[in-house]
Amino acid sequence: MTSTSARPRLAAGQTTDKDIASFLAHTEPVDALAQDGYLAGHDGRAIAQQLRRPGLVRALTFSVCHSARPDTDRFYQDDEEEAAQWRRRRTQTIRDHCAVCPVRAACAELALRDEDVHGVRGGLPEEKLALRLATDADRLGKARAADDRVERLRSVRLDAEREVHRVALMHTGGSVPAAKRAENNDEVRTAVQERDAAKKAHRTENGWTVAA
Repeated sequence: MTSTSARPRLAAGQTTDKDIASFLAHTEPVDALAQDGYLAGHDGRAIAQQLRRPGLVRALTFSVCHSARPDTDRFYQDDEEEAAQWRRRRTQTIRDHCAVCPVRAACAELALRDEDVHGVRGGLPEEKLALRLATDADRLGKARAADDRVERLRSVRLDAEREVHRVALMHTGGSVPAAKRAENNDEVRTAVQERDAAKKAHRTENGWTVAA
């Protein structure tokens, strides 16, 4: 994490909950958001909605399900178990595991992005996940499109990085003529510029405004 003095600040007038959530999502590392409790509860929901899919996946490494490995079968109804008894048991399981999970908002958001409404995700049972999937359909569609753009730009960035290495290794050694070496140097500079542009585009689409 950057020092306090170097960290970007909210612009004047950016005081809405969405502004603050976007600022935190785009300036704080996901690990810090998870460890500091910013991805749980109502506020965590707003921040999780601003994260791209790789960040949500990363956040789940801090989940109770990842660290404590609880029996997730407890979220599902047993054969011949009465519905009322199962719902009580499921509610207690949510209290025991999801309510204390530091990234439950990220867990729910990732499930919605993936349209996974089976079982319990982020403390939300199937019926609540399905309802939120319907009511947030427009937002989720835009979020998925943004996730796709980030993945495409990541692929472009990786290709550009490989191209730098390929061009740099084309003409090496003392026997290479000076003219060919100069030409190769120009090609390397061009490849580096394209790589840097691809890296900047990828970071911008991710919303990264500080070094990651």
